[in-house]
Amino acid sequence: MSSFRKRHVHKPVPGTRTSPQTGQVITSSGNPSLDVIVGGGLPVGSICLVEEDKYVTYSKVLAKYFVAEGVVSGQSILLASLDDDPKEIMRKLPKPLNDDEVEKEKTIEQEIEEAPKNGLRIAWRYNDLPPVNTEQTPSKIGHHFNLMEQMDKNLLDFVDTLLWNGKTFISSDENEYEDYVALGDDENVLFGAEPNAQKYDTDQNTTSSSSGSNTSCKEGDIEQERIEAVAAEILSSPTNMSAATKNSKSTELSSQQTSTTSNLDSSKKSSTRKQNYNVHKIFNNPKYQRLLKLVQSFAREEKFTPGALVYRSLCRICITSLGSPLWYDEDFSKHILKFLTILRGIVRNSVSVCFISMPMHLIAKLDETLVPKIRNLVDYAIELESFAGSERETNPVFKDYNGLLHLHKITAVNTLTAYVPETSDLAFKLRRKKFVIEKLHLPPELKETETESKPTLSCSGATTPSVASMDF
Repeated sequence: MSSFRKRHVHKPVPGTRTSPQTGQVITSSGNPSLDVIVGGGLPVGSICLVEEDKYVTYSKVLAKYFVAEGVVSGQSILLASLDDDPKEIMRKLPKPLNDDEVEKEKTIEQEIEEAPKNGLRIAWRYNDLPPVNTEQTPSKIGHHFNLMEQMDKNLLDFVDTLLWNGKTFISSDENEYEDYVALGDDENVLFGAEPNAQKYDTDQNTTSSSSGSNTSCKEGDIEQERIEAVAAEILSSPTNMSAATKNSKSTELSSQQTSTTSNLDSSKKSSTRKQNYNVHKIFNNPKYQRLLKLVQSFAREEKFTPGALVYRSLCRICITSLGSPLWYDEDFSKHILKFLTILRGIVRNSVSVCFISMPMHLIAKLDETLVPKIRNLVDYAIELESFAGSERETNPVFKDYNGLLHLHKITAVNTLTAYVPETSDLAFKLRRKKFVIEKLHLPPELKETETESKPTLSCSGATTPSVASMDF
């Protein structure tokens, strides 16, 4: 008997690959320079937190990159936002570039960089170095995008999308559904629905009357059978009239007992439903639970299960401006930590990756202790510090950049060691067509300062000439 066994190899999820450094299944964030920083891409099952800049300019660009990459790769997308309209975000996604256009852009950039500036020219041995990491090879996944042009609307028709704005959600078939239905105190409140489900009935009387009619019909059939049996006995033997009356009385007593027991059962069911309602309602602010229910129903689809033999896909979850003033309530600190904890469990148990942007500077003003707790619940914490409105905006040292990028956390997801970038001194710049992250290169100090050029005065009153002005 042959020992040969056919090996079943799972086909990789479209838009993903195995990382050569860590062996993880990774996917692109949509921005090639950000992929290089995190080790080639975001691991499947991870949450990436981008701490927004003050004017929420550059975090929106990274969110558009993340969603646009999912559209081009044919992955499923869930986009949620309270501050911005998700429809508007989908309309303004950047246009993907083909290989010829990417090569053309690279040649133009090389010509600009190699052009002499102020009579100085970069050394030839530094021309071929990548902008972020010298050891990182270009990623085989991901695409390049042009921020000056918008994506073709026909590409969105072939992608499974789900948009949520806090009140309604819109599926990929452009059907708009109500986000929640309040069924009363005796039913569990449904904070969300299946993406392809039909509209729910919002009438409370229809649900209660339908359940009541079913029980009354059953009890009526039982009573009718008992009455017919008693009547048959009376007609067959008139001498057994007393026995029949006794049976009728016993049936009345039994019917009363059944009615009382049914009432007790209904009261018990209503009490248990109230208890279930209280258990399921873990947020006083319904916005958190609505979004969690929607994310859970979307990530539970069979194509997002890790061990499924059917066609598998990747679920991209993008939540912008989470924790903004529109999310505030009395128990904001408790709700945001509960939300991130449950969201991490949902993302870990499905083939999905999550991108979240949060105004951490506003959260720090509300409660400084929340910042490290939030960073502890995510896998990647990246802060964008913009120069807009600060002294560095007019500083000639930082004239080539728009802000600094701080890496606060990189987690080892499904691996022993996490990827560590070569340097943490990073800066970003937003050009007309793309968003680039580079090493922070400060210009050399070639000019003499004022303190060196001017003579210094000693305590005795004699002037001590500087070293630069001494003549021998």
